Amino acid sequence: MSSSSVMTFFGFYVVRQDEIGVRLTLGQFSGIVRPGLGFAIPFLQQITKTRRSLQTIDLPEQQIVLNGNISVRISGNLNFRVEDPEKALLDVSNYRYTIQQLALTTIADVLGTKTIEEVRNEKIKIAQEIEAIVARNAKEWGLRDLDIRLTDAQLDHSLQRAMMRETEAQKEANAIKIKAESDRYVSQIFADAARTLGSSPGAMTLRVLQTLSDVSNDKTTVVMPIPIEMLTMFQNQNSDHGKSDSAQPAAKGSTPVGQLKMSRGKAVAICPGCEARYDVSEIAGNPDYDVDPETPGQQLRCRKCSAEFTLPQELTTAE
Repeated sequence: MSSSSVMTFFGFYVVRQDEIGVRLTLGQFSGIVRPGLGFAIPFLQQITKTRRSLQTIDLPEQQIVLNGNISVRISGNLNFRVEDPEKALLDVSNYRYTIQQLALTTIADVLGTKTIEEVRNEKIKIAQEIEAIVARNAKEWGLRDLDIRLTDAQLDHSLQRAMMRETEAQKEANAIKIKAESDRYVSQIFADAARTLGSSPGAMTLRVLQTLSDVSNDKTTVVMPIPIEMLTMFQNQNSDHGKSDSAQPAAKGSTPVGQLKMSRGKAVAICPGCEARYDVSEIAGNPDYDVDPETPGQQLRCRKCSAEFTLPQELTTAE
């Protein structure tokens, strides 16, 4: 009920603190009734009162078609106060019902121009826009302190599932993008570190020692340190072998050519198969070592691996 009549006892009446009303004399407005004790002429005057405290009206759920042909169900509540009882009680037959219908139609008109993203993310801004439209009419009806609150929009289950899948796909794409960017950043750091370590042999040695220290913390792992110089020596020997093999032509047939080096002041012949070493001063011109005297040069057979090779004519490398 938006208004009610005041009961009088011998013409006296009482209006509570949270109420306000109007006095009608012979059906015409004759003044505003304030809280407290008052007197009205029986049968000639009539007192009608209403609440002046904050009133709340629930806005029932209604289905609205948003911009983009998306249907949602939305509800809310409306708060207001009666400022001018003359306008609220005399100019409007039922101000509570009237303000409720105005709010519902305004909500439908405003939300019809919004998208689902705007409704879900800008509810406060949309409520303020609706409130500004309703407040202009409510002021003419003697109402003030208008406040409209909208609840969350409820979508169909199929549309909710589709939006959830879209959100998951966007998050997954962002995660893949972030991982790819991090991999590119890390790879660039590794490349810079590799160039720095490659330009300084001492830095590589320190890196190897640090790695060995980290691995040795695991008691189940056996660490066998190898000097870096040994690895470098093997690399140099392999490069020397490649150079000597390319420099020395092959002998008659498919017989490989051995190597001739200086070691501790002595010329040493090295077997190309097992790298066994022979003193050249002992085997040079010795028919016991020459397995094919008719072929130019000296043909040797390794006593370790039984491989045949030709002794080169000149010294190629020195140790």
